[in-house]
Amino acid sequence: MTLLSKIRLSKKYGKSIYVISAILTVAMSALVIFKPTAIPTCIMLKLISIPIVSYLYTTLSKKVEMYFYLNLGISRNEYHCIPFVVEFIGFVLLMIITGNIGHAIQ
Repeated sequence: MTLLSKIRLSKKYGKSIYVISAILTVAMSALVIFKPTAIPTCIMLKLISIPIVSYLYTTLSKKVEMYFYLNLGISRNEYHCIPFVVEFIGFVLLMIITGNIGHAIQ
């Protein structure tokens, strides 16, 4: 199984992670547009929110689902880490874009 197919598969089992992280990302990027100096604060907040979301996801999710995806060829570490890594990369790219827009506006 390739990395891209694992990422595509993570969209199915990690929907809630992607939604919660996207809400945080959009809120932080709106802040950065108006105040570009808040980028380090937003990155620290994002790094703090990842373990919190991970803990809530693992404690509140159905354990039966995990075995279905493990049978498709994803390890436990990949099952837990891929959605966070993909979303964090998207977060960093969005921070760069909105930071540049914020600096251009000011």
